[in-house]
Amino acid sequence: MTLLLWAALSGCNDPGFAAVSIDPIYGWVDGCTTIQISGHGFGDDVKATVGGNAVTSVALPTRDVDVGYTFAGTVPSGKHGYADISVTSGGATSTLTGTAGYYYVECPETGAINTVGPQQVAAGDYVTIVGCGLEATSRKVRLFDSAGVQAGADITLASNCGTGKVAFAAPSLPDGTYYLAVVDDAGNVLVGGQCAPPDSADTAYSCTEYTLTYAAGAQ
Repeated sequence: MTLLLWAALSGCNDPGFAAVSIDPIYGWVDGCTTIQISGHGFGDDVKATVGGNAVTSVALPTRDVDVGYTFAGTVPSGKHGYADISVTSGGATSTLTGTAGYYYVECPETGAINTVGPQQVAAGDYVTIVGCGLEATSRKVRLFDSAGVQAGADITLASNCGTGKVAFAAPSLPDGTYYLAVVDDAGNVLVGGQCAPPDSADTAYSCTEYTLTYAAGAQ
């Protein structure tokens, strides 16, 4: 009787294999977003797809006392709208469908910048831009000083992950804060650039994601 009761109680504490949630729940159609998937029963062989395409750079799952198991990976590119997420491990598959899946957001025609990092740099540091529409072969980075004057020549980009993540080497510039912009082959600023002065209508005034700060001793 004791063994049967123990087995029954143990079964109640075993949720089995299941994908439960994702974070973030959306990203650009360009892909390259790092996503975290939470659930139960994930083994070291865990794999995932979004819209039928493989999630890459999958990290081994870790145990989280609040949600069970989590693992991270890089989302592939996709089409606008919801995409199913399927997780496979140990021969079992669990799928998040419909609005429980991942939502691909259309990229603006001029592209978009989500993050720039590191933002405190010295000459030669490797700087990564994450966003969408960042085509390395036809886009460059331009830096402006606090007066809005271009600082140095346009900078060549290299792709880190399709058009969703690119990088460049920080040029040699005097200490100070510089505003980053992405420009096309004709030199037109597509996204980023110097912040406009705030006014009373600005409720979410921030351009900090577009800045680089050069400071003596920056690492």
